Amino acid sequence: MQIAVRHQQAGRLAEARAIYLDVLAREPNQPDALHLLGVIAVQTGRTDEAIDLIRRAIAINPAVADYHNNLGYALRNQGELDEAIAAWRQAIRLRPEFAEAHNNLGNALRNKGELNEAIAACREALRIKPDSARAYNNLGAALFAKGSFDEAVAAYRRALQLQPELAEIHSNLGNALRGQDQFDEAIASYREAIRLSPELAEAHYNMGVALQCKGQLDEAIVAYRRAVGFKPDYTEAHYNMGIALQRKGQINEAVVEFREAIRLKPDSPEWRYQLAAVSGDRSVKTAPARFVQDLFDTYASTFDKHLVETLKYQTPQFILKSVLEATSRRDLDVLDLGCGTGLCGVEFRPHARRMIGVDLSPAMLKVAESRKIYDRLIEGDLMPALRAAEDGYDLIVAGDLLIYVGDLSEFMPAVAQALRSGGLFACSIEDYDGTGFFLHSQGRFAHSIGYFRELAMASGLKEISAKKVALRQNMGLEVSGWIVVVGRP
Repeated sequence: MQIAVRHQQAGRLAEARAIYLDVLAREPNQPDALHLLGVIAVQTGRTDEAIDLIRRAIAINPAVADYHNNLGYALRNQGELDEAIAAWRQAIRLRPEFAEAHNNLGNALRNKGELNEAIAACREALRIKPDSARAYNNLGAALFAKGSFDEAVAAYRRALQLQPELAEIHSNLGNALRGQDQFDEAIASYREAIRLSPELAEAHYNMGVALQCKGQLDEAIVAYRRAVGFKPDYTEAHYNMGIALQRKGQINEAVVEFREAIRLKPDSPEWRYQLAAVSGDRSVKTAPARFVQDLFDTYASTFDKHLVETLKYQTPQFILKSVLEATSRRDLDVLDLGCGTGLCGVEFRPHARRMIGVDLSPAMLKVAESRKIYDRLIEGDLMPALRAAEDGYDLIVAGDLLIYVGDLSEFMPAVAQALRSGGLFACSIEDYDGTGFFLHSQGRFAHSIGYFRELAMASGLKEISAKKVALRQNMGLEVSGWIVVVGRP
């Protein structure tokens, strides 16, 4: 058996397997042979066989921690995460100082989203074995998932001090640095990962994301192409490449990438929305909540600067001017729909007695909260917020919100219901020189002013003002739209 173990450790799995089978032919219930044969099955991807063999070993001798630890690997590979966790917990019960089992448990708990428990398990592994680079890597991953980017960076850096040749850790460090908006440092980490492992598709993909965050779309597309070259079924790389191509105006190429992403992952409504935008599909009526949340979670840290400085965004000021022309009140109870980082809120706070903000994006709300201008912030969709308005509002504001809501047939009555008598609804819409609404190739809805007026009137709202303005710039061109104020009599 010792010869077989040495063969196995040296990677000569076929020779080791032959010896274990010979042992079992003579002694069918030899637990170590069953277990080690099961480990070879894990290593060679024969998961069902591995689980059967290791469980047979455990049935004969249930007190061996290594058996349960390796059963956990097999169960994890089969997708049985809860059973794998149970196996690793049993390994730890049998051998409390089993660092590898603690580390495996931490990794599995992270995959389940139980982040505090995952962090605790990884820290326990490191208490037992302080020089484990993989435990530091798993700790970094759990901290990253929790949003503790500074601690994640520290964990990854410690892992690299111990094993600087592990490309995966360089790539993970890049992700944590990207979470801190340190894009240049992140890109440097991805480049080092690629130098160590040129075919590591994840590093190419992650570098593409960082480059895209910096606005370097051509370089991002190159990185995504390399990722899918090494891993053709890399759905996220196809999708993000589609986004980059869409932003460059290469619509036909974007369609190809979105279609491939959806072929690989059909249950993706946000991806279907993007495909609808670039392919001219008129059947889509609103943006999926997940699409909006993901978009603005990614955008939050650079949102204000990009919108105001690059896109020359003036919608909040336009809306404020129209509202002040419509009412002289300065004690308004205000609902800011799609409040984002609070750009409209800043304008209206001096005129509000109470101001509530609603947005889907936790990252945007975090920025809004830092402004200290809202009495309450709600993370959620706009329709529940409107329907929950018990006492009503004097003013509802929607700056650049309706570009993600096409069909207004349910929205407008809900707005009317949420307004007090004499209350105002002030919003912006992108102009559509047609009838109804239209989802254009940049993934935003435009509305005809006639469609808006028709639904406002049907909802019992009276038009007070409607002004055509340049809402912002896009790709160097002005985006034409309307600032509209309607009121409930």
